[in-house]
Amino acid sequence: MSKRSVLIVGGYGQVGRAMAARLRQMGCTAVTIGGRRRAPAQGVAEKLGYRWTTIDLNDGRTWSGALEGIDVVVVCMDQDGPAFAEAVLERGLGYIDITASDDLFRQIEALEAFAIASGGWAVLSVGLAPGLTNLMARACADGMDQVEKIEIGILLGLGDAHGTAALNWTLENLRPYPSSAIRRIAFGSRSVQRASIPFDFADQHVLMRRHGYERVTTRLAFDTPLVTAGGLRLLGHLGRIQGMRGVMRWLFSKFRVGSDRVGLSVTAVGRTQGKPSRRFMSFEARKEAEITALMASQTIVLMLDEPPQTGIHHLEEIRGIDDFADGLRGEGSVLA
Repeated sequence: MSKRSVLIVGGYGQVGRAMAARLRQMGCTAVTIGGRRRAPAQGVAEKLGYRWTTIDLNDGRTWSGALEGIDVVVVCMDQDGPAFAEAVLERGLGYIDITASDDLFRQIEALEAFAIASGGWAVLSVGLAPGLTNLMARACADGMDQVEKIEIGILLGLGDAHGTAALNWTLENLRPYPSSAIRRIAFGSRSVQRASIPFDFADQHVLMRRHGYERVTTRLAFDTPLVTAGGLRLLGHLGRIQGMRGVMRWLFSKFRVGSDRVGLSVTAVGRTQGKPSRRFMSFEARKEAEITALMASQTIVLMLDEPPQTGIHHLEEIRGIDDFADGLRGEGSVLA
């Protein structure tokens, strides 16, 4: 295992804690837990035998000390812009971010020339979606002479414990949906069908922007029969009411109705050797945050052992689904 050092910013959040624990299991010992609050950072670090530091992404005065002696920085919290990523790249370090924000992706992608000149690198799209969905989409599309469309389905369990940032992002991206936008799609080996809505996940934008696919769409469904087409329309309307978001956030965090199941389905349609071609891949697991942590921790280990070239990368540009398949299946997940 590489002795290069890792700083996890937000290392005491739900995903950050799970990631830190997985890195310990994978043999990573040179890890620092970072965050604004000393007590939780110190608590997680001492439990795992790591170092800890305080760092506030909104206060650049805290950055230099936290980055001293660090080789790779992993960010597990929301940011308003690319200033911290730029500071990391300027030092010639590695930068990994689990964000699902395509706005932030675009801002960091704009640092490509700066990263190359500084000797730094960044890897984005390293979670469940974007991340695993990107890898599955590339696996389905590879080998096709022409890719006409890719559809990604994401199934989340309302019985799962979702982090605050994930809940906020989901509620903020809800929209009123016409009946024509709601469609049932199948997930997993049991082909369980759930009502789904088009949703603004970053994976679809990354795949079109970075790989030239003309049509990629991502749809969201919830693993409970209680959320019907009518229920999705209601959620879409309530999500646009500022006061209701807080109520919904509280309800979803306190009352869990359904399973902790997570499912992905990816279908690519195109042509191969002049003939129509259709390829499908599915994924089933439990606990979305744990899968995000697994994907991110595996990415960290891969990058520590074999750093990418300088510049800005998305995970599917430098790695394939086979690099993660064994780890995913080892968790009891089904990848087919």
